[in-house]
Amino acid sequence: MSDFEMPTLMMVSHGNSGNGGDPAGDLARSVAADWNGPVSHGYMRSNPSLPDQLASLKRSGHAERLIIFPLFFSEGYLVFEELPRDLERAGLGDAVVLPPALNLPGFDDLVASKIRAAAANRRWRLDEMSVFLVPHGLKTLTAPLPETVRFARQVQGLCAGPEICIGNIEGKPSLADWRDLSTHKKTLIIPMLAGGGTHAREDLPELISARDGEEIEILDPIGQWPELPGLVLDEAGRHVARLAGMAVPLGPTGGDIWAERMARSA
Repeated sequence: MSDFEMPTLMMVSHGNSGNGGDPAGDLARSVAADWNGPVSHGYMRSNPSLPDQLASLKRSGHAERLIIFPLFFSEGYLVFEELPRDLERAGLGDAVVLPPALNLPGFDDLVASKIRAAAANRRWRLDEMSVFLVPHGLKTLTAPLPETVRFARQVQGLCAGPEICIGNIEGKPSLADWRDLSTHKKTLIIPMLAGGGTHAREDLPELISARDGEEIEILDPIGQWPELPGLVLDEAGRHVARLAGMAVPLGPTGGDIWAERMARSA
């Protein structure tokens, strides 16, 4: 099988900190060995920019069969409005866009398993823990995003026992108020962040402001979890069909995008 039989798989994220953080690039490198085709990445608010990367893929002939994974933990404007618009402007409106990380099949099970593992490692009972899901949030938020609330309920259903709370990096409820938002003394922090940039390294510890004697466990940002590439590859694989020796991305209708493209142009 040649490297070009599989579609191009592209990771897209919000941005990198410019200070050692490259979450989309890190994820692309993690999946490359197990994806028998081109792998790329781009950012919507930093470099390499998504439009520039799409143009580069077109020049190299690797954009005709394109699958995009949005490394996001929300369902906001960037994923459902700006990303499709950038693809349309690049003439790639029929690229396959996978669900954002928050909605990947198996993602809720993964988070629940991490909670159980952290509890076992610290020898904490689940029913004596408060677990904080910590998304980036928005400065304008006065309440958690609906998708974060929904996800918290999913995790609660899979991991009965711990108290599941939400504390945003930006906006309300703020992680800075975690002591008032929770009822237990043993606290597990799950950063719903793409990588280990400024938010993870500086903002998170500042917001937590741990005191002597407090029992706090902070997991790595989810975008750095070694299990995430497998979930991405599984979902990308579900959107590929082999037709006449060629791997073709399946669009939202379940048909191959080349056939749909030809039908539109007929």
